[in-house]
Amino acid sequence: TLSGLGVLNIAPAQAATFRLSWTGQVLGYQAEGLFSYNETQVDESGIVRRDDLESFNIAFYDPEENLIQEFIDNHLTYSGFNFNFDTQTGKILQEGFSDEPNGIDIGEYNPIFEEEENRVAARFDEEGNLVSANGLNFWSAAPAPEGTAIPHVHLTDFGNDFPDLPIGFGRHLDVAFFTRTTAQLLNDPTAGDEFGQRMIATKVPEADSIFGLGIVSLIWYFTRKKTVN
Repeated sequence: TLSGLGVLNIAPAQAATFRLSWTGQVLGYQAEGLFSYNETQVDESGIVRRDDLESFNIAFYDPEENLIQEFIDNHLTYSGFNFNFDTQTGKILQEGFSDEPNGIDIGEYNPIFEEEENRVAARFDEEGNLVSANGLNFWSAAPAPEGTAIPHVHLTDFGNDFPDLPIGFGRHLDVAFFTRTTAQLLNDPTAGDEFGQRMIATKVPEADSIFGLGIVSLIWYFTRKKTVN
C-alpha cells in the first residue's frame, strides 16, 4: 500500500520543498516526511513557522521500519502543532520546549482535562512524571536541573495505543539528547559515543514537473518501507 505522504510534493510552483528525517538515539525509531512553504512569503526573520507552511506530512516507523502512523497536513489537523525552520541556516529549531518559538511539537498530543482545576495537564507533573494524555507525539524539551539546559526530543506513545512497540527510554518509544552520548544517557560504557540526532531538513531538488517530483519522492521514500498489516 502506498503511503499518502507522496502527495505532499504536489505543491505550488513557488514552494520550496524539504525532506524531514530523524533517527532515535536508543532503539532507532525513524521519522520521514516532507514540508513545503512559499519562498516569496518568508518574512525578514527568515523563520518559517506553522502559518507559513503550504504542507507538512510526517510518518513514524518502528526499529524494523514498519509504519506506525502517518500524519497528513499535520499543521492543519493538530491544534498544538509547532514547527520552526530557519531558512538562513537550513535548520529546524528544536532546542527549546515544545510550545516555544525554538521548539517542536508534531503528530498528536491530546491531554486529559483535569476537571477539578478545569485546565489542560502539562506533559510532566511537578515530580517529572508524564501526565494523562493520548496520541503519538514528537516533541522537544530543554530542562536545566543544574543550570545548564539539556535539549532533547522524544517520540512518545502517550495513550499506549501501540502496546507491542518496544520502549527505548523511560516511557518514550525513543529519544535523542543533543548534548549526551548514548553511553552517558544509558549509563552504559558500551552503548556508544554518538550524540542524539536532531530532526533534519534536506532540500528536495526542483524537478522538471510536479508530477515527476511526486513519483520520485514516493518511490524513494517507500520502496524500502514495510506497511503494517
